[in-house]
Amino acid sequence: MKNIYKFILLSALLSSVLTGCVSENDTDIPYLDPPPLPSIFNESFDTNFSNWIKISKTGSQTWQLDTQYGNPGSCAKMSGYSNGYNANVDWLISPAQDFSAISSAKLDFDNAYKHTGAPIEVYVSNNYSGAGDPEVAGVTWTKINGAVLSPGDYTYVNSDPLDISAFTGTGNAAVYIAFKYTSTTSEASTWELDNINVTE
Repeated sequence: MKNIYKFILLSALLSSVLTGCVSENDTDIPYLDPPPLPSIFNESFDTNFSNWIKISKTGSQTWQLDTQYGNPGSCAKMSGYSNGYNANVDWLISPAQDFSAISSAKLDFDNAYKHTGAPIEVYVSNNYSGAGDPEVAGVTWTKINGAVLSPGDYTYVNSDPLDISAFTGTGNAAVYIAFKYTSTTSEASTWELDNINVTE
């Protein structure tokens, strides 16, 4: 019986000590940042530039791989300046991506530019053939607006996520992401693209 009384007394004392050590603030659960979403598609241009489709509609200048000025490493680069300003329309188009099994998608990319000229444009299509003229009759490209673009002087910024969920689900087994560059005989900027990323 004495042992029972001792056990009860010790239990009461232990409970009192533990309760006294806990304050109201101690019950808060610390906030943890959620893990980054896994990429459905990611391109850093370190190895896969040759897999991208480069179409020059106008002008002699074309999209090139720059192995020095990416963010970091390599990047895709386009400039219409060569011994003066040149008129160019050039497309850089991703390999086909299968988004048919997902219901949402967001695109983001790093970009930098310098010199006066038209901003880079972003497009998505689910009926491009994967080869040849992207502006041929019957091919539909949707312009994706709202990207945050570089302030200039080759300063890289991220575009922020752009919603391309309209190109997910049934009928979207071959989706192409494209960047369109334009220059004229009076102005030609240089654009650099890197870390093109699609997440759910």
